[in-house]
Amino acid sequence: MFVPFSVNDFIDRAKTVYGERVGVIDEPTQPAPSLGDVTYGDLAELARRQAARLDQLGLEVGDRVAVVSHNSARLLTSFFGVAGSGRVLVPINFRLRPDEVAYIVAHSGARVLYVDPELQEALAGVDVEHRFVLGDDDDLFAAPEVEPRGWEPDENATACINYTSGTTARPKGVQITHRNIWVNAVTFAMHAGVTDRDVYLHTLPMFHANGWGMPFAMSGLGVPQVVLRKIDGAEILRRVEKHGVTVMCAAPAVVASVLDAASDWDGEIPGRGRVRIIVAGAPPPTKTIVRVEQELGWEFIQIYGLTETSPLLTINRARSEWDDLSPEERAGRLVRQGHRPWAYASPPTRTVRCSPAPTWCWRGTGSSRRRQPRPSKATGSTPATAVRSARTAISPSRTGRRTSSSPAARTSPRSRSRTFSSPTPQCRRWP
Repeated sequence: MFVPFSVNDFIDRAKTVYGERVGVIDEPTQPAPSLGDVTYGDLAELARRQAARLDQLGLEVGDRVAVVSHNSARLLTSFFGVAGSGRVLVPINFRLRPDEVAYIVAHSGARVLYVDPELQEALAGVDVEHRFVLGDDDDLFAAPEVEPRGWEPDENATACINYTSGTTARPKGVQITHRNIWVNAVTFAMHAGVTDRDVYLHTLPMFHANGWGMPFAMSGLGVPQVVLRKIDGAEILRRVEKHGVTVMCAAPAVVASVLDAASDWDGEIPGRGRVRIIVAGAPPPTKTIVRVEQELGWEFIQIYGLTETSPLLTINRARSEWDDLSPEERAGRLVRQGHRPWAYASPPTRTVRCSPAPTWCWRGTGSSRRRQPRPSKATGSTPATAVRSARTAISPSRTGRRTSSSPAARTSPRSRSRTFSSPTPQCRRWP
């Protein structure tokens, strides 16, 4: 029997097994009213009501819903309320300029835009069909008695579109499927050793590659999730102490801020011998890794990934054979990118190189098949399906035929059946 993967698997398990457990501790200091402590049963109910509200707005399966927000319980809810109802969530970097946000909203074809209250004025000029401010919960959630329409899960359907930033030219959209999310979350949790006895701190922005998949992994395992709105080293230490945090994800700059704060901390560093900090973005100096181990007493785990790979690609965690090494020798090994995760079937055998033509190429699966170009709602831009996730997980053969889920394709019967075409001179393999 074939059972398709879905993001709903995570919230359904959380509700069934850990329904009475506090699943989310919302940021207490934010411009919107804090949701406070939310049980996993209540989180599932909020997601159900959000899906029903999108029904009332006339959104169909595959329609895009964009969110521009700092970390918040409402953004976390949207991973399940939007994507879990067959729509596509577009989490947008809140640090982008208004014109960049407007471009992503238009390029993705988003019909709904949820905006953090702090950004309401700056993003007032973004053109979109429906705009709501997070915190105005009557606009976000339907009444409790309203039932949402059912959705038949399709693991190859797009769940999220994540736009890369820090690249040349305009941000690039990456379509992440339900299968991508499921495999990444389960694989990541397995290698990080996550259990329902952990407590997770959201030091990583949820918009960034879907928070590396942690909102899904932690929910499925019933892990309490502490929401942190803004990064501050001392505040991270306070949250670790207050909530008994055991695991977090961070860029090297966040690690540096915690180390700086620790030098002025009064008393024992919170989480010593308990916290695992998972780091990516750039390999920090070996000295930083040594300081994490010696000054904080935290375990350092190095990973590497890309938005296009959902994102986990390699992981490097200290093994028992390294226990007798000096801290410097151990850090020298941890700074390396590591090895591919267990569920990653095989390393990519080749990629493709593309011309600047208005099209994109499947990358990293050993295929040089090319999708046909399609018009976009944003004049002069490439389609919203700019890059499809290139992760090859468990069953590489499942990455074969895919139909488009772009706004243009949904309005054209001919486009619905369009699949990859044969290679053209516009795409060629790397040597």
